Amino acid sequence: MKKSKLVTALAAAAALCGGLYSAMASATVVYEHAPGTNSDLVSHHASRGPVLADDFSPAASGWVTEVSWWGSRAGSTHWEVSFHTDNMGQPNVDDPNEGALAQHYLTATGVDPDGDGILLYTATWNFMDMFLEAGTTYWFSVANIAADWTWALGGAGGPTVGTETNNAVVSTGDDCGNGGPHCGPWVELENEGNENTNLAFRIVAVPEPGTLLLLGLGMAGIGYRRFRAA
Repeated sequence: MKKSKLVTALAAAAALCGGLYSAMASATVVYEHAPGTNSDLVSHHASRGPVLADDFSPAASGWVTEVSWWGSRAGSTHWEVSFHTDNMGQPNVDDPNEGALAQHYLTATGVDPDGDGILLYTATWNFMDMFLEAGTTYWFSVANIAADWTWALGGAGGPTVGTETNNAVVSTGDDCGNGGPHCGPWVELENEGNENTNLAFRIVAVPEPGTLLLLGLGMAGIGYRRFRAA
């Protein structure tokens, strides 16, 4: 009888955790600044770039699963995408990977569903590789392997999800030796006719699985204590 009660309690805890996971673990947009117009701002993966980055603060905490960005038609489907911590309003050059907190080479092909010449690029990010804390400032950088891609400017209304504080920046890797160019120096962008220069991109994340696991273990523990008490 006791064994039956234990199995029932653990099954109930598992079912509740499953429901919570289904409700909480679905991917959600934690930052988005939709595009306004294309720009002449090139972001090129090369030893001297130029490579661009823009800051963001996510609306919720979670593990990054997908990244998207908008811009002109790229000459290659291969991209270098990086996240940086913030250092006094600029990307932190003391992070690993030549100044990047997390960095991957991804493949993405642009789509232009509305025919306005601003293409949307989307790529999957390695799960549990980059955790974002809500309200914390980070920097996002994307650069194409070809030298002709330009990053679209964010719309005048600002981000629709999350917040941003600083203008976008550019690095030509002068401090990188033969590597780079993410180790800086980073300089604020000057884009003709745009006093505030912010770039168009979107970050998708899911809640931290460890939190759900601990919750499940706690529920299982409660079930076991009730079993022992019985």
